[in-house]
Amino acid sequence: MTIDPVCKMTVEPQNAAAKAEHQGVTYYFCCDHCRKEFTARPEKYLGKSQGGEHSGHSHGHHH
Repeated sequence: MTIDPVCKMTVEPQNAAAKAEHQGVTYYFCCDHCRKEFTARPEKYLGKSQGGEHSGHSHGHHH
């Protein structure tokens, strides 16, 4: 299991809705919206604590 760096949801890599590579590391996402957010501003989501900021993230997960 891995953590979606945008919304912090737990993601199974083999079942991930989306993935992206950044600086040689593959990141997995719960949805394409999170992937787009990450690829637009990866520095916003990397290097933060696991708590992360979730404000403004309102695409509504229904998992």
